[in-house]
Amino acid sequence: MPSRRDIFINGGIYHIFNKTIDHKKIFIERKIGFLFLDLFRYYRSSKADIRYSHFKRLPDNLRKEKEKQIKFEKYFKVDILGYNLMPNHFHLLLEQKLDKGIIRFMSDNLNSLTRFFNILNDRKGPIFLPQFRSRHIQNKEQLKHTLRYMDLNQYSAQLVKKLEDLEKYEFSSFREYLHPSKNNICNTEEVLRLFGGSSEKYKKFVFDNAEYQKTLELIKYLSKWL
Repeated sequence: MPSRRDIFINGGIYHIFNKTIDHKKIFIERKIGFLFLDLFRYYRSSKADIRYSHFKRLPDNLRKEKEKQIKFEKYFKVDILGYNLMPNHFHLLLEQKLDKGIIRFMSDNLNSLTRFFNILNDRKGPIFLPQFRSRHIQNKEQLKHTLRYMDLNQYSAQLVKKLEDLEKYEFSSFREYLHPSKNNICNTEEVLRLFGGSSEKYKKFVFDNAEYQKTLELIKYLSKWL
């Protein structure tokens, strides 16, 4: 991954996004999407000190011991506050916990997914643009509006026709916010505190802006043809 000017600070929250080269729709393959989520769980930990592919090939007893290690939050390089996989791009909302945590997390994830995708499709070379983009989240209002934007992506792009079906989408953190659990990828507490800890209030916040965001997305699309 090329060097970059971004400075990521511990405790800082960042909206991270990147897209595939030539708009290749890699995440329409469910196994690619599920793999990416598994990589998130694995590489957020500083104890993920071997390649994911090697980790999966460990004997059962060693793999289970490593799984215990990577679940300890004290070892997390980043906290994942939100994610969304679209057919040809992705969004992440990350809080850096350890020095260079975001850079290492992103490098490990993208390199690992690229290796898997290339082996699966008998190809070589990168699949994502060389540098992911980032925006520093400056305050609580920006935090909740950024997550809402991410969670509405499938509806805005008309990949999901009904708002109610957003909850069923497998590759978005939205359903994790509606059903918080220790087994989820996301740390939902920070955002839900802004809604009094209520998943229903967050759901209403998302749905109330859905049509407006969908209209903005349509205008952006039409402007390319004018």
